[in-house]
Amino acid sequence: MITNHQSSKTVKLFKSIHKNKSKRNESGFTIAEGVRLVTDILSDEQSRRLVKRIIVSESILNGQSNNEYQQQLEHWLNVVEMESRQSKEAFASGSNTEDTIDPVTINIGTDQVLAACSGTVSTQGIVALMEIPKSLDESIVAKTANGSSKPPFYVILDGLQDPGNVGTILRSCAASYVSALVLLPDSCDVWNPKAVRSAMGASFRVPVIELNGRVGALAKALDMLDDCGIESNRVFAATMEDTGDGRSSIAHYDVDFDKGAAIILGKEGEGLREEVRNAMGQGLISTVHIPMAQGTESLNAAVCGSIIMFERMRQLSVIQSANAN
Repeated sequence: MITNHQSSKTVKLFKSIHKNKSKRNESGFTIAEGVRLVTDILSDEQSRRLVKRIIVSESILNGQSNNEYQQQLEHWLNVVEMESRQSKEAFASGSNTEDTIDPVTINIGTDQVLAACSGTVSTQGIVALMEIPKSLDESIVAKTANGSSKPPFYVILDGLQDPGNVGTILRSCAASYVSALVLLPDSCDVWNPKAVRSAMGASFRVPVIELNGRVGALAKALDMLDDCGIESNRVFAATMEDTGDGRSSIAHYDVDFDKGAAIILGKEGEGLREEVRNAMGQGLISTVHIPMAQGTESLNAAVCGSIIMFERMRQLSVIQSANAN
């Protein structure tokens, strides 16, 4: 049991990962917290393999709750404990294989320990240290896209900073068959625990591609998309109806999503970077907008992206139904 929230090395690790992106990059860990999120993670075999340590309060382990998710959590904690015991036995006997999962350490923590390890004002009594999945290598993106039964579709974040927005976009990506989330430089760290919490498990189900280098980031993204069969004119930057360069953008419901495509969502408040705006002005990439009531200035980036994602999903469902008949 961890009782000292000031001297515990484990608590210090959790706190540093919450606060410091460089520590997340160095350690390769992020944090998931909350009964529902940790339950969803543990119930999925793929994401459960990423869990390395869990700190849980005594009240949860005592099972003193009628909450559905808390009851499910108790079940999955037992599963993790059983799998970890089997893994330790396999490693000890030398019978482990590449499919043998690493044992997970489960610690009981006091309320003060849980509070120190949590990034929220009111802790829900459980936090999990998780391995960050490796960023999808650009060299295998095309193979991944070509192996899907649906036309490839990528969401590109151009400098979005708010973890809540990024988490919401990840949830929409997971729910609408998006091939991958692409991060241009200066975008929010998707492994910021706030973004992980907002994504509610989607962070571990949606492939993430991080493009480095501020110069030529868009060109690099367009080359990658071209390898996936998506030509640059099928890349749509989300804008207002009037793009400001004398051209009108396409309404989101007029885009044909039966073919591969990608959308670019700009930074909150500032919009799209100069490289993207130049590509729009040159006609290298296309633009898309969501028609709105007169006098409405703009939509939240996560709302905008989600509307476009689900319009694509609607179109694909209509096509699938038509083909079935």
